[in-house]
Amino acid sequence: MIKFATAIALMLALVSTALADSKSSDAKAVSEAFEKTCSRGDIPGVMALYEEHAIAIWPGQGDVARGKAEIEKLATRFCKPTSEVKFKSQESKALGDDYILNIGSWENTVPGADGKPVKAEVRTTELLHYSGGKWRYLVDHASIGLPPQAAAGSEKASQ
Repeated sequence: MIKFATAIALMLALVSTALADSKSSDAKAVSEAFEKTCSRGDIPGVMALYEEHAIAIWPGQGDVARGKAEIEKLATRFCKPTSEVKFKSQESKALGDDYILNIGSWENTVPGADGKPVKAEVRTTELLHYSGGKWRYLVDHASIGLPPQAAAGSEKASQ
């Protein structure tokens, strides 16, 4: 009986690992699709990645959008062929069968005021929802970290 219970536990652990890997692959596919469509300025392609009532919070001051119509305005301003959005990495956690939580790392390159490229490291927290046979963003929260503050006393040392 102990061998049977051990075999069942092992099978369940393997199935759970396979499902987690599958969710991770699904989440990565959405991120890669965003990278491609946004960098090309393909707004319809970007919008296909969002639920109808999704919420997007992007790094710009006041860049909070509720629903696809508002998100499309953000995407139109942000997703252009002159900008590059590069997906770097993410951790994905399955939250049941229909939801995945992503914590991601991206690099965004845009033309600066002088026309030269400016890079920013972007962090994301995303909630994906599976509906209509597709994984889509339900919540898309991106932020750019502040540079580290100088250590106390370092200003005086540099003067």
